[in-house]
Amino acid sequence: MELRQFKYVNMVAQCGSVTKAARKLFISQPALSSYINKLEEELGVKLFDRSATPLVCTYAGEQYLKRARAILMQLDDMDREFRDIATNCQGRLRLGFPGERLIYMLPLILPPFKERFPGIDVEVTSGPGNRLIEGLRNGDTDFVFLPQWSKDKDIAQVKMTDEELVLVCARGYLPNDCILDREKHIVNWRKAARLPFITLEKGHALRASVDVLAKNAGVQPNIFLESHSNMLSCRLAAKGMGVAVVPEITLELVKEGGELDVYHLSENPLTWEVFALYREGCYIGQVEQALFEIAEHNLKIHKKKL
Repeated sequence: MELRQFKYVNMVAQCGSVTKAARKLFISQPALSSYINKLEEELGVKLFDRSATPLVCTYAGEQYLKRARAILMQLDDMDREFRDIATNCQGRLRLGFPGERLIYMLPLILPPFKERFPGIDVEVTSGPGNRLIEGLRNGDTDFVFLPQWSKDKDIAQVKMTDEELVLVCARGYLPNDCILDREKHIVNWRKAARLPFITLEKGHALRASVDVLAKNAGVQPNIFLESHSNMLSCRLAAKGMGVAVVPEITLELVKEGGELDVYHLSENPLTWEVFALYREGCYIGQVEQALFEIAEHNLKIHKKKL
């Protein structure tokens, strides 16, 4: 067996297409197709169901991929460990962020990290939290920066910062009975949730948190619109389309900040913890530890009091 075959099959499975995988692997589509066909002949099984679009793994393919990804993850760990032993700080880090967290966090983390470790290539992916966790488990990503209220099985976590979740709406939009304390900007969440409510689609960390808030309060939010981004939710709320719950970092990313009323969800600010997540047992060396320290430090000094 060759290391190359693990990488090739893994890429085809990720892309769901031989053509797309070939493009990412910088080889021709016929060459990759021929390679996969020969591998299947050697193994005596079909790895992919070619009648499906996109391509999906057969049962044999799923088992092969599970083993292949485990081997690739072990090789990544070995590379990092020997990089530390050699102290030449050459290598690669693959980071995952939800879309808007990427916009907020990467400019705070990447410049000081690259200044300290110019030989480390940083690859970045973004997407909903559930997809990022799946990629982490599959070995497609090394570290994911994500808010969590509960620990995932087989996923280790290092706390980076706390963020407050706040309710936003257009200036003067909230009726008096939805406000507990106007001077301290505290909202009555149970009543505000019954107003037209804008939130993220399921699969996003924020949506999962909103669902928990609603369940704990015993309310059913009057969901007017499910959006794909907190920035969009915030901008729609600023235009009087309803209310939205967003993390505080969203307020720094939208231009409509001056048109918004911002309310705390309770007398004690309601926060979630933002973590760097990685696979349990993954090798953490000096480069990875430095990444955590840079992220934690810069997020702390950049944080503004609401």
